[in-house]
Amino acid sequence: MQQLKYCLREILDSIGVWERLKTFKLSRRDLTCNLYYERGADVRERLEIFKKSYSLPHYSEVSFGKHSDSDINSKLANNHSWTIENKSKSCAFSVYDKSYELRSRHQISIDENILRLELRFRRFKIANISKSKKWECQLIELGSQVEKLQRKFLHRSYLIHCAPVSLPEHLNRINASRYLEKTKKKLRRIAKKANDCVLLAVVRKNCRIKKSEFIKLLRKLEEIGMCCISSI
Repeated sequence: MQQLKYCLREILDSIGVWERLKTFKLSRRDLTCNLYYERGADVRERLEIFKKSYSLPHYSEVSFGKHSDSDINSKLANNHSWTIENKSKSCAFSVYDKSYELRSRHQISIDENILRLELRFRRFKIANISKSKKWECQLIELGSQVEKLQRKFLHRSYLIHCAPVSLPEHLNRINASRYLEKTKKKLRRIAKKANDCVLLAVVRKNCRIKKSEFIKLLRKLEEIGMCCISSI
């Protein structure tokens, strides 16, 4: 942190900003996690699963990747990413093909296939979840809780990034679970409907299940380490 403050001071001095560092406030913090896969197709499959996720209350999908002057490039970027943001714009969550971004936006050659999960907090949210008021302490505090905050958000939004399995394997795991047969029947129905769905909200509607019960069933799938959407 001392090295960071020293470098920041040099940059500010070079552009003529003489304000003391202690008066600055942290406006945004990005908590990121990279998931590495053997194939680019795996990255795409995981991304599509996130795009089908059940809507989180007070969050809406927003465009991501508007870094280019070209509409075509912006559309391509959005095809390789997915972002939701709350109404107050204090928190956003993105999933995107990091390898694609490095190759297309920064012209960096990379062999790895990376899916990045990015949880973004703005000043209002940072102040709510951090005990400290100093920006450097906030950086350290949030940096030590990346995994915890990521998992909490994924759990609250019914999103898990475990490897998806085929529908037959999906059904076999449900059958092998310790749930009651009545519950297994509902889970099998959801799995079959979700196999070719556009959104999980559509699955709930097609299954004619109340929202509260549907959420409980998603939780049960999460308990056995499964995503309700099968692999292709």
